[in-house]
Amino acid sequence: MASVTALEELYYVSEMDKVRFIGWTTAHARYDFAVVCTGQFFGKVLVISLTGGQSALLDQQDVLNEEVLSRTFAIERDDVEAVGEALAAFIPCSPNDEYGE
Repeated sequence: MASVTALEELYYVSEMDKVRFIGWTTAHARYDFAVVCTGQFFGKVLVISLTGGQSALLDQQDVLNEEVLSRTFAIERDDVEAVGEALAAFIPCSPNDEYGE
């Protein structure tokens, strides 16, 4: 039986992140997201589907990629383009951009 070792802390960071909660409805489904903009993910933001429970680190190119959105968040094919364009308004193009005001 292997022995249990103590945890080695890799990092501990505390910051005041900007979080936006956004939601849309279409003829096919309802979509609710939390978008967390932080300096921790190399220019990507944490996008969480509150409807389905999935999350991903995405940038502007990712949310405009229909395949990525459809696969990651199980978005209806008829809705994926509109949802991607709407999410893009809340995601900066670079880490220094202000977003979603």
